[in-house]
Amino acid sequence: MRRILVPIAYFESCRRALEFAGRLVKLVHADLTVLHVHRPRLRGAPIGVVMIQEKLAEWGLETGPFKLLRQAEEALIELGAVKLDEQINPVQKHSLRALAKGLYEVHLLGPHGEDLRFRLREGEPVREILREAEEGEHDLIITGTRGYRGLKRWLIGSIAQEVAFHAPCSVLVAKNLAPGQGVLVGTDGSDHAQEAVRQAGELAEALGVRLKVLAVAEREDQRGWAEENLRRAVELLAPLKLSALEPVVRTGDLERIIIEEAGRDYIIVLGRSERSKLEKYFSSSLPLRVLEQAEVSVLIAQKGRPVES
Repeated sequence: MRRILVPIAYFESCRRALEFAGRLVKLVHADLTVLHVHRPRLRGAPIGVVMIQEKLAEWGLETGPFKLLRQAEEALIELGAVKLDEQINPVQKHSLRALAKGLYEVHLLGPHGEDLRFRLREGEPVREILREAEEGEHDLIITGTRGYRGLKRWLIGSIAQEVAFHAPCSVLVAKNLAPGQGVLVGTDGSDHAQEAVRQAGELAEALGVRLKVLAVAEREDQRGWAEENLRRAVELLAPLKLSALEPVVRTGDLERIIIEEAGRDYIIVLGRSERSKLEKYFSSSLPLRVLEQAEVSVLIAQKGRPVES
């Protein structure tokens, strides 16, 4: 977790996602980008024009999307995730400025010199979030969700699910985040499951919470296979300093057991397979089904970019 992206909007789960990211920034010294995507209400009236019309020339703005970003800054200051000067003001690398058409940014420093960017983009949310993730080479997106389910979700659409489906990096969809939640990771021995185990271990170690590693056999005669997968996962976690590790083997329906074992006490981590997008659309992958049904946060893990030397 070197670069974290948090898209924010006007609902509670986004606030919790931001607080969670603030904690991670302090714990692992990651860079953080807080992003709000603004849909222009009037065609031909971009934010830049609105800024001129309303004389919004400073980062003390209390209007529209800028107010939301200011509130995000204040939340991170309260968490101790922003470096302050002797006058208790945030240390800036630069104040509010336009970086490109439809892109505005304030650049602050974290307590250990981390880059904290507060960005405003104009456009369609999913597209702009994915663009930011790609251009910023982020390792992890932490996003809130309105929590729509069933028919309402299909009619209205889910930005969080679309981001999780298409993102070039791992995505944590925040639902009912609470302090002290453990981390649960499912493994079937595959490469993408092993990547999920690695990321789940790093997350549990950083947060100082318990880690549950779950292997599920569909039938009793497959239990030995599940136990071997569990052994490999535990072996991968050996170098980490975990507060508590709980290996679990169960038999039955994989999706139901994952959701049951997590309850409301664990963040679920699952690996994203490399199947084609078309195949995923027609078959629906396990991580996306769990994301739809679970009452807790789900991290869909994807192998990150190589660490720069």
